[in-house]
Amino acid sequence: MDVERARDTIAAEPPRRLRLDELLRELGAHDGEHTPPPRAAAITVGELVDRSAEAGFGFLVGVLTLIAIPFFGLSTPFGLAIALVGGQLAIGMARPWLPQRARRRELSMTMLDRVLGILQRRTQFLAKSTRRRWERLLMPRLVGLGIVLLGLGLALPLPIPGSNLIFLIPLFVYAVGLLERDGIWVLLGHLGTLVDMTLLVVFGATVLIALEHAWHWLF
Repeated sequence: MDVERARDTIAAEPPRRLRLDELLRELGAHDGEHTPPPRAAAITVGELVDRSAEAGFGFLVGVLTLIAIPFFGLSTPFGLAIALVGGQLAIGMARPWLPQRARRRELSMTMLDRVLGILQRRTQFLAKSTRRRWERLLMPRLVGLGIVLLGLGLALPLPIPGSNLIFLIPLFVYAVGLLERDGIWVLLGHLGTLVDMTLLVVFGATVLIALEHAWHWLF
């Protein structure tokens, strides 16, 4: 009987969610499966930061990254905002700070719904692959440096189709690692940063070579 009860309990447990998913729901986002409770039409960036203060940098980086995915033409402002957040983490600030102008900007609830929808459709498997482990790798200054480099890379107007994703993916990996206290995900974020920085160096060298050839051809 005890075994059967244990099985029933396990079966009744809801599927594990990412903390990013849970925080978005707490802010009022919904996935369209159920009728949402009464809510405001929008939330300011300042309110989002304040209400997710405990989650801190991981939540803000994750939300900015997911919002930036559909907006390929706006990578520069998103990249600079993410770099600013990463810089604060790198210097040891306890919680994110944003200028008043940025705090007053409004995010529609439909935008947060879309972010939650992205999580629901494409990242359900992540909840099963993350847990608290290897927490010694959660070194804020090093993670912050990686986020700064990726944010600045995202802000660059690279003439490569889909180049945003090579920065957005490791940024999201960092966000999940910070929120879930998962050192393995943070390590994967570091590896992604190294790959991206190597690609930037190679791409930069290619541009310089092309400019040199163009100079010799013209003169």
